[in-house]
Amino acid sequence: MKGNTSNALILAASSFLTTCFAAELAGAQTAAEYQQAMEQWHSEREARLKGPDGWLNLAGLYWLEPGVNTIGSAANNDIVLNEELAAARLGAFMLEDGDVTFRAEPDTEILSGGEPVTELQLVHDEAGEPTLLTHRSLGFYAIGRMERMGVRLRDYDHPFLEQFPGIESYPADLQWRVEATFVPYDEPRQLQVMTVVEGLGWDPIAPGILEFEIGGEPMSLEAYGADDGFFIIFADLTTGEATYPAGRYLNAELPGPDGTTILDFNKAYNPPCVFNEFATCPLPTRRNYLQVPVEAGEKYTKGLHALGI
Repeated sequence: MKGNTSNALILAASSFLTTCFAAELAGAQTAAEYQQAMEQWHSEREARLKGPDGWLNLAGLYWLEPGVNTIGSAANNDIVLNEELAAARLGAFMLEDGDVTFRAEPDTEILSGGEPVTELQLVHDEAGEPTLLTHRSLGFYAIGRMERMGVRLRDYDHPFLEQFPGIESYPADLQWRVEATFVPYDEPRQLQVMTVVEGLGWDPIAPGILEFEIGGEPMSLEAYGADDGFFIIFADLTTGEATYPAGRYLNAELPGPDGTTILDFNKAYNPPCVFNEFATCPLPTRRNYLQVPVEAGEKYTKGLHALGI
């Protein structure tokens, strides 16, 4: 009887240890799979940054004045470009009542959709797919920011595309992938948020807040509405130290039927103004300062910022 009881205990202990080992192994595989997924996420993120519509090829941002705004490499243009990249006179942007029209200089190769341009009214980025004009390695298009209109310039042969050092990040850690509960406001709120451009604001719609815990402590972040989810701007105790002084960005899916979503701080990313001075990045509000160090996501180094061309 004792032998049978002893054997049963041994079998039970063996079964328990096997179960524990299997659980640990499953956990290790999950962590390994997550690490692999994060490596893929970072690879795709940097590929987008380097792509034709990415942030690494930006070469200029010029705010338009009402009336005629000439552009070219000659010094007497309103918008002066690098003489190695552009002809002396490309043409002019005309700004009237919030509309931007481009009139090309005769015999200057300005294209849109592969076709030569003589005069063309431009769609700016806040009104739809912006009208892209190209000249040699350059591309430029109109942007609208509140009451201001500007022209953003790209250089598709920008040297920073080759010099870009890559983004250093904290090691991916599943503890920074947290469940958050969405708490909607009674009515969505339109906010006024400061940007890195002095005097230029941003007015997103905030549908509510996301409540979660870090280290057992309750936290919350105000979320802004995005096309297919939430957009979050936050700062924390790493901000200005290991991470960018103007905060970081985070995306999240809309909540499921149970009212929850996932905040994956391993995917906290640097705003576009990290890479050059030609972006109009919104800043975190005081409400979205977390009083903990979020040691997850992208870090900041000065080598990520491109010099002008």
